[in-house]
Amino acid sequence: MPDERHARYPWRCLGTSQRWLVGCAVLAGAALRFYGLGGRDFWFDESCTFIYVRSLFCWPDTSDLLRESTNLPYYFVLRGWVAVFGESEAAYRALSAFCATLTIPVLSLAARRLGGPPAGVVCAVVVALHPLHVYYAHEARAYALWVLLLSIALWLVINAALEGGWKWWAAYAVALLACLHVHYFTLYWLPASIACVLLDERRGRAFRRWVVAHAAVGLLFLPYFCAAVWPAGRGGGGAWLSDESSAENLFALIPRSLWAFLPAGGYPAHLRGLSLLAPDTVRAGPDWLAALARWLPAVTVAGIGSYLVIKGVRMNLWGPCGIGVTKGFHLHRRSQENHPDTFSTHVFLAGMTVLPLCLACAYSVLVRFNYLVARYDLVAWPAFVVWTAVVIAAFSRTVSPGRAGRAALAICLPLALCAAVPNRRMAALKPPPTFHNLRAQRLAEIAGKDDLVVAFSYDRDYLLYCLDRAHFAGRIVSFPSWLDDQIGWVDTAADRSPEKAEALGADADSLVGEIEKAVDRGNTVWLLGDSHERGGDWPRTSINRRLITALAESGYEGEPFDMRYLIYRVRRASVR
Repeated sequence: MPDERHARYPWRCLGTSQRWLVGCAVLAGAALRFYGLGGRDFWFDESCTFIYVRSLFCWPDTSDLLRESTNLPYYFVLRGWVAVFGESEAAYRALSAFCATLTIPVLSLAARRLGGPPAGVVCAVVVALHPLHVYYAHEARAYALWVLLLSIALWLVINAALEGGWKWWAAYAVALLACLHVHYFTLYWLPASIACVLLDERRGRAFRRWVVAHAAVGLLFLPYFCAAVWPAGRGGGGAWLSDESSAENLFALIPRSLWAFLPAGGYPAHLRGLSLLAPDTVRAGPDWLAALARWLPAVTVAGIGSYLVIKGVRMNLWGPCGIGVTKGFHLHRRSQENHPDTFSTHVFLAGMTVLPLCLACAYSVLVRFNYLVARYDLVAWPAFVVWTAVVIAAFSRTVSPGRAGRAALAICLPLALCAAVPNRRMAALKPPPTFHNLRAQRLAEIAGKDDLVVAFSYDRDYLLYCLDRAHFAGRIVSFPSWLDDQIGWVDTAADRSPEKAEALGADADSLVGEIEKAVDRGNTVWLLGDSHERGGDWPRTSINRRLITALAESGYEGEPFDMRYLIYRVRRASVR
């Protein structure tokens, strides 16, 4: 009979010292995640969150479901959260910090279920100090909530496979459905989850229940997929994608993701404060220490994994009747605590880690390159950190069978010290005000409440956030006007396509008429130049020229007012 005690009362199966260690890890992780939440302004992605949540129940009727709306459940949750805790930057980010803190005990339970108490303690320590997880805990984005739901789904599917009861499969289906609604990249996780069948001795039964659970989830998710995910996937807008997803280094994406998943790996440049490649990252110590923190975790985990593989192969070949195998690794039978055999565990975790990354790369090859390194590939992160903890725990049992827990913690110590280096860099990051911050402050100084600001720029969402924080009193309109109905990413190449050329001209004429009325009333009209592309034949530049041409044809021109922030004042031309 399976031992159901762990499944029903997971924490009671931990010893007192182990519960204390996991509790201390959770407290330390919470401190890292909640520290400095309000210490810096939002960046562009977070400004999209701010605008969407602010406009969630008053969005224009003409707006379509765009890419940002595929995370719609997260915005509803965040809207309720800020209604209780306020609209400061810290309040917006606190939801991510809270979800990231809850992830620590959830993944600890999953690791303990697969690898015993030492694996659970190691996983709690690794997740609590993991710089990548701390980074996303400091962002007002859906990633922390998504990873929490993925971690819950991982724990539930492990219990469903080991216990076999329908209640576990039903709970897993609910968690999986929530994951899909929060981020549709969970689709890459679904095929890999079939590896859970290996954890059950009655694999035929596990496979049938896996099929039923996923079929139910698919039917329930289909309406949302058709309404939001499919239009988003076909919506274009790939200009924002990172160079790290280019065709030249496509095959390096998976190993680079796995490296970034380590407690202190090679982080891509977009992770400001965490990556040494980011221009504003603070060097918090000597270069040799940063290099050591970057490489030691990879060398440690790779060395431990190689040792276990080599030793396991030798014991398989030479151990008498597999006795050495079952004693050291439990490769061919379950332990008395109803943990799965180690071979099945590693195959399951490897499948849950590598297969989603392979599917994401395949999608990039067939459809469009995606932002895979340390962002969308977070779909595989929970299984990877559990795998790391299980590997360390297995190694600790071979080097110190009687004191496996202490040996595992001793191995965790250098990893924790390495993780402290990038965490220190993130804590030291104090970015200066951005161009849009300074521009918004200047507009708040010079513009009256009846003035009109025309932002013919694709940085509209971030500008609106900065204007709100600067207590801007005027009115702002966008050009093209359809930017008012959108949020997030805009495909500028498509916006200047022949199909939209006629609409763009009519849009320019309509805006010029509004500008003329404002000037006739004695109000000032301010034009904002594009902050990124000030010349050349870039798509957004050519769109901006269309408005300037329409103004000139109507007898108006933009007079430079403050060229530090590309602010122009509209006035009637001297010759009409």
